[in-house]
Amino acid sequence: MARAPRASRAALAAITLVTIVAGVIVLPAASASAGALNRPGADDWAWNLPAGIPAPVVPADNPMSEAKFVLGRRLFYDRRLSGNQAFACASCHMQKFAFADNLPRGVGSTGERHPRGAMMLANIGYASVLTWANPNERTLEHQALTPMFGEHPVEMGLAGLETLMLDRLRGDSVYPALFAAAFPGRSAPISLETVTKALATFERGLVSFDSPYDRARLARRPVAMSAAARRGERLFFSERTECFHCHGG
Repeated sequence: MARAPRASRAALAAITLVTIVAGVIVLPAASASAGALNRPGADDWAWNLPAGIPAPVVPADNPMSEAKFVLGRRLFYDRRLSGNQAFACASCHMQKFAFADNLPRGVGSTGERHPRGAMMLANIGYASVLTWANPNERTLEHQALTPMFGEHPVEMGLAGLETLMLDRLRGDSVYPALFAAAFPGRSAPISLETVTKALATFERGLVSFDSPYDRARLARRPVAMSAAARRGERLFFSERTECFHCHGG
């Protein structure tokens, strides 16, 4: 067989890399119906992870719970968390893209283009650093403040509108009960602190260890990955492309 022209071989390499990267993450539905999460009770949480995979580190002041996860999921998809009510967290972090998006550079709620793309949130609970630009951002609870209130660039556009955002939630027919269940015993359960803690709980719960790549490596079933994905893996970990130097998993 004749060798492919140089351009064709480069195109094949690009397609193959996309195949492996796209196949790495297969997330459960937002309701966690795929068995990746098992939450048997309102204040009980079991990660149900494969053997050898440790649970993410969870802050002592924000333990995992079903009630907080459900509340955080609702907030994550709610456009009222943006100043102009045009964007939700999920507008830039879409489940079909492993809770990222397909844009080379993100776009905020006001249309401002960002200098970087949206980070993937799948398995974000395992990350030691949570933003492209600030290596000191170490907790999901604190990091949530940046997209909400940051002005350079504008993401959710809530700077100066904290009270308005909280009033929107307090005036909703569903949120007061959800916050009370997630944060029992508080006289005023709807606050910026509880909003960020609920969002962090939902994000921390986005674990994924049942992709074709996981089945090939953890369950030692190489055929779980397509031939194209296996070629992509070889490229990904090769010195030719050097992807693995920055993307260590």
